[in-house]
Amino acid sequence: MSSNDRRFNILAGLMPVAALVLSLSVFGCGSSEESMEEWESAPAVSPTAMLEYRVDSLQNENRRLQDQIEAVASENRKLTARNAELETKLTEAMAAPKATAPEEKAPSVAGGYDGALAKFHAKDYSGAIADFKALLDSGIEASLADNCHYWIGESEYAQRKYKSALTTFENIIELPRSGKKADATFMIGNCQLALGNKTAAKEAFQKVVADFPTSSLVEKAKAKLTKLP
Repeated sequence: MSSNDRRFNILAGLMPVAALVLSLSVFGCGSSEESMEEWESAPAVSPTAMLEYRVDSLQNENRRLQDQIEAVASENRKLTARNAELETKLTEAMAAPKATAPEEKAPSVAGGYDGALAKFHAKDYSGAIADFKALLDSGIEASLADNCHYWIGESEYAQRKYKSALTTFENIIELPRSGKKADATFMIGNCQLALGNKTAAKEAFQKVVADFPTSSLVEKAKAKLTKLP
């Protein structure tokens, strides 16, 4: 083969490669230039816009915190009101008198008070009076002393000793503190009525209604008053 033939063959082999390189160069440059143009044409974020965005974010966060603070304050107000209510109830409970019925009080001498009361209910009035007086002489506590006087008066009334019973009930009214004053006042009315003193009886029953409005004896006193002139 001659030298001219060899040159021709080499050039023929290089032509496809040159064409490929030229193609890649043309298309590649075009894509790079388009990307550069798009990046340069994108609008830049201004400092003012960035600042406004930051301000909006802070305002939203501030509103959220304010809502939380208001919720906590509201709960605190509820707890404060509840605490004040409980303190008021506690104060009222501590100040309320703890009066109980005579049957429910514990005797100072075992069986003494209950035994005397049992004699009264059994209509052993003389025995009941003796036992209640013995309890008073023994120095029974003040919380039961007024009850002993009351049941002595009830026993005397049951024996129709109305004057003696009247004096006993009047002495109970003079006590500085007693849970039997309403009962004693009602029995004073009964004693006066039994003695024929209708005016004094009426005054006693009216006193029950006026001075002891929460007593269970109010209705009985009103019933007595309807029968008096």
